[in-house]
Amino acid sequence: MRVVSFFSGAGGMDLGFLFAGHEIIWANDFDVNAVESYNHNIGKYSQHMALLEDITKLLDTDSQGIDNIIPQCDIIIGGFPCQGFSIANVNRNMEDERNFLYLQLLKAISVKQPPFFLLENVKGLENMEKGTVLNMILDDLELAGTPICRVFPSDGPGYTVVYNVLNALNFGVPQNRERVIILGIRNDINNHSVLEHILPPTDLFGDRKRLYIKSTHSPVSELEDELLPQEKVNFLYENWRNKTLNLNTPIFINNREILKTPNIRDAIGDLPYEFEENHPIFHNHTGSKCKVKINDRVGNRPTFWENYAPTIMGRGSGTGGPLIPPHPEQHRRFSVREVARLQTFPDDFIFKGSNSAAYRQIGNAVPVLMAYNIARIFPSEVNNINNIDNLNDTIVAR
Repeated sequence: MRVVSFFSGAGGMDLGFLFAGHEIIWANDFDVNAVESYNHNIGKYSQHMALLEDITKLLDTDSQGIDNIIPQCDIIIGGFPCQGFSIANVNRNMEDERNFLYLQLLKAISVKQPPFFLLENVKGLENMEKGTVLNMILDDLELAGTPICRVFPSDGPGYTVVYNVLNALNFGVPQNRERVIILGIRNDINNHSVLEHILPPTDLFGDRKRLYIKSTHSPVSELEDELLPQEKVNFLYENWRNKTLNLNTPIFINNREILKTPNIRDAIGDLPYEFEENHPIFHNHTGSKCKVKINDRVGNRPTFWENYAPTIMGRGSGTGGPLIPPHPEQHRRFSVREVARLQTFPDDFIFKGSNSAAYRQIGNAVPVLMAYNIARIFPSEVNNINNIDNLNDTIVAR
């Protein structure tokens, strides 16, 4: 599918879609270091380069202007900025202007009317203002492009919108990272495989349908994964760059049995004990010199080799850089390369900017293997599926 990516950052979600066989045709972010990282690792191997621009200024135009800016696509994806929504932000509320950045996505969806959209945000969005914020967003998205749409009303059919809270550790990511994932399917699309991922309303879920994506891993499983997470993404990245990606390779096939979630030792056990700024193989193996002080505060809680990692965050404490957890040996904090491993970025993916800038890019990203498993629910075989007759006849075996 042809993918338009908003708030693309360094490209974690985009890599997942690329590895699943999709094509990114347009991407945007306003963070100069993130865009530099994106274009160094993704753009130069693709048919597109991420655009460095403030999306609120870029889309500050009429519907025709937006239609000219954003190319025709099959899906719009975006992890819209979450600092205002985050559970860790005790002052989160709808007065935070960052919480309205989803309106930029709403503009694009309303104008372009793609068959699908896939959005990501922090778990805190689900409970913000007792759930009213998320319901407002879902209601707005359902009406995108309709005569009563909040922005750019038109004669579109609207969307079926579902969400769920998914945890990255259930998709082979060695990290406890819960995220709200929102899926939109245009209402004139019927008999399509993506519809199989919608659960009907239940008393547990309330009156909204829910998104379902089968887990591949679980912390309670005893079935060891034959491949380490970095082996998977390194294989995927190398073959994607070389244009030799084969979707029938066993690594791409969903497991029939649930595998054990990898732990910190699996993810970073082979990396050097100390920082090495110019390591010949492990790029970005340097990081925060902030002293480790174990207590019960975020960023200073102990980590353990045989457990998965806590959530890697992109935000700071207000007194310095991002809150990076300590290494299991407690002699330092995780390096940039180590948190990249915990977010399942490939080893050849080089992050640009300072250590703090690199930590921020990684902490704000969607884990690559999580994005990959989500992206697999969409048919990679279909390019430009705006022809509904062809789309409805498409049968994709998954």
